[in-house]
Amino acid sequence: MREDFISIFLEKNNQLNLSAIRDHDWVMTKHILDSIELNKFFVLEKWKKVCDIWTGWGFPLLPLAMTNSDVNFVWIDARRKKVDAVNEMIDKLWIKNAKCVRSRIEDFTEQFDYISARAVWYVDKIIPRSYELLKKWWCFIFYKQYDEEEFKVLGELCEKYKLKIVSTHRYSLFDWDIERIIYVIEKM
Repeated sequence: MREDFISIFLEKNNQLNLSAIRDHDWVMTKHILDSIELNKFFVLEKWKKVCDIWTGWGFPLLPLAMTNSDVNFVWIDARRKKVDAVNEMIDKLWIKNAKCVRSRIEDFTEQFDYISARAVWYVDKIIPRSYELLKKWWCFIFYKQYDEEEFKVLGELCEKYKLKIVSTHRYSLFDWDIERIIYVIEKM
């Protein structure tokens, strides 16, 4: 990962308080390595479009865009401060395959091959609000802290919305870390 990315993020974070994480090594571990964990077990297909929703601060959007240069990324968020900050980081880093759009997810009409969400809301809020943005036969990608109750709710939502969990990846970022999981969920 490019060193200038962390410097640019920390500079912007000092100005706007985007994240409580303000240490170089923790930005690398908790934001960047967490964001690119997906690359260890799942391949985003070339020339497809990923919509990253509500995750803020440019994670996983920016690390995924930087490590998957042949995939197009759009980040949607309603907060101007965050959208402007992430677009500024995209410009400073010369990332050509990512952009941020200020919008409420419910008001957005474009459809995507993948929809990602990292460490936000419960699945019972994410799926109903973003379901129509996902093209048929494509995937949701949810970065979550593992929670048995939420997994149960996810199963119920899969049945209701005709979705199928096609992959799960459990991991921890460091020895004493929480148990994290990435769900890849296909729209049938």
